[in-house]
Order: sequence, then structure tokens, then C-alpha cells
Amino acid sequence: MLFLRKVSLLAVMIAWGMMGYAQRYEKDRGKVYFGNELVMYADARSFVDLGCGYAKDRNNVYMNGRVLENVDPSTFRLKERGAWRHHGKNEMDPPTHRGYFKTNMNVYYGDRKLDAMASSFEELGGGYAKDAFNVYYCGEKMKGVMASSFKYMGNGYGQDTFDAYYRGKKIE
Repeated sequence: MLFLRKVSLLAVMIAWGMMGYAQRYEKDRGKVYFGNELVMYADARSFVDLGCGYAKDRNNVYMNGRVLENVDPSTFRLKERGAWRHHGKNEMDPPTHRGYFKTNMNVYYGDRKLDAMASSFEELGGGYAKDAFNVYYCGEKMKGVMASSFKYMGNGYGQDTFDAYYRGKKIE
């Protein structure tokens, strides 16, 4: 009996957790919904579902039904879903829409705005990116790394003039 309760509870938890993955945008009677929730401020006439939880209309960009602040919908773009970069030896980088993206003024990692300069920001691969002053790994600013000389070497490794890094951590 106790075993059946545990199995039932586990099944309910799994189903509840997967509900977020099954959500998508839908238009109904001039309104936009993400799952069962109304998407506030959405303009149904210009609304476009971009996939992977992202959407935009003439006024805003949305992620999972919420407005991404300070993101310009006229310049917002996702890389194609199949746009994986190959760096050799079986290593593939995930598509950028799950990681970094930038507008004319801001840089984001997922739905989190980074303190980065959009004008000099570049994605390097393997989770690494940099602007003129800082290096980032999976959206986190790395401390003590020289952005001017930092390069992504592939297979999770990066280096600057003085140090080497693996998956964002300095190799001692």
C-alpha cells in the first residue's frame, strides 16, 4: 500500500513538472494565451510564436508568456533551431536561443539581462561569450579573465594570455 502511494505521488509530480513543457502560445477571440494564462499586453494581430517559449508582437518580446523588458521586437531574432555549431571531436553547441541573444542595446542569457556591452558582444561557442571588457560562461561573468585575449578552444576549453579554463572554471 505504501509503495502504491509513493508510485502515485511520483507519477503526479512527473505529470505536474511536464505541464510546463507542453505549454504553447494560442490565439483565441483576439487574445493570446500561453498555456491557460492570458499573455498580458499581447497584440494578437501582430503576434508570432517563435518557438521554444519565445514569441513577439509589434510591441514586445515574450518568453514563456512574460514580457522581456527592454527587448526591441523589431531587432529580436532567434538563430534557426538547427543552427548548431560544430567545433570538432563530437562537440556541438546548443542553439543560441537557449543561451545568449542580444538586441541593439542589451545582452541576455535566457530571460536574464546581462551587464554586457551589446555593441562589442560576441558569442564564442561552448557557453562562452565576451564583450570588450568581460568574458561570460553560461551567462555568468568570469572573474580575472582577460577579454582582449580570450579564445574558445573547443571541447569546453578556453584560454586567455595567462590562464586556461574548462567549462568556465580556471584550471590550476
